[in-house]
Amino acid sequence: MRVAAGLTIFGHQVSFLFSRVIEVSKEVEQAVELMELAEIDQIFALEEFEDCVVLRGLDVAHLWKSADLAMVV
Repeated sequence: MRVAAGLTIFGHQVSFLFSRVIEVSKEVEQAVELMELAEIDQIFALEEFEDCVVLRGLDVAHLWKSADLAMVV
């Protein structure tokens, strides 16, 4: 999440996809706050999670295909 936030500093548009179910902890809450501060507006998940938009099959494929660059961290 810090990498994604760092990319926005240099003017890159960043989308973030939670690719597994995450338990909400203090550490996760801090990371989400960092994403909000970095103005990362497109936050997706594969399962219901907080206020994230849930993506399924072809939606995930479209997200990856439309990206200029994809990083898996």
